[in-house]
Amino acid sequence: MRLTRREFIASVLIGACAIITTNDSVFPEMREAKIDMGLNMKIVLITDLHLHGWGWREDILQDFLRNKTEKADLALILGDSYDSNTPNLDIVKKMLKSIEIPKLGVLGNHEHWASDRIPLSEGIKTYEDAGVRILINEKVDFKGVKFGGIDWYYDEAGIGRSYLESLGEVDVLLSHTPDVIGLSPRTKLVVSGHTHGGQICIPIVGPVWTPSRYGTR
Repeated sequence: MRLTRREFIASVLIGACAIITTNDSVFPEMREAKIDMGLNMKIVLITDLHLHGWGWREDILQDFLRNKTEKADLALILGDSYDSNTPNLDIVKKMLKSIEIPKLGVLGNHEHWASDRIPLSEGIKTYEDAGVRILINEKVDFKGVKFGGIDWYYDEAGIGRSYLESLGEVDVLLSHTPDVIGLSPRTKLVVSGHTHGGQICIPIVGPVWTPSRYGTR
């Protein structure tokens, strides 16, 4: 059988998509990093859950989060726990309540983008009901460490700088997007999500596209 040029290109693209999806996993992992900042605490970062329902995968994730966070001091929720495809916020509350240690968080782009269907006030209330203190351009003190969080700022530097100005100096900055680092925030450490480790990843090759102005840097 002979393929036309268009049919050949289509078959290659379909094959590439099949390869790309094999790099994903339903089994959660946790990577540890030791940072010498003198904070004397163990912090767990949780980001981009994008919960779209509840099934066996969510059961696995819930057990994982419960077990892996029980010996930590603090959990930081870095946004996009839900989006426009989330059927209801009860599953977000159920998942995050599994984490039974103090929790701080910020909003991501998808909480804002879903606001035509799920008002931000409802989303914030759900986070709070799950025990997450959402920081919107504000800071709090936890065990002598200043944690600050800025709201999603649509990648506009002027808005981001305004948010950082109102926040001031902190020890640890929560920002859904890592691009905030380009605005020279007054902080010792920035923790972020948003990139998913690369939106498109190919085995061995790694990420080929990342939603950041700095690419994979």
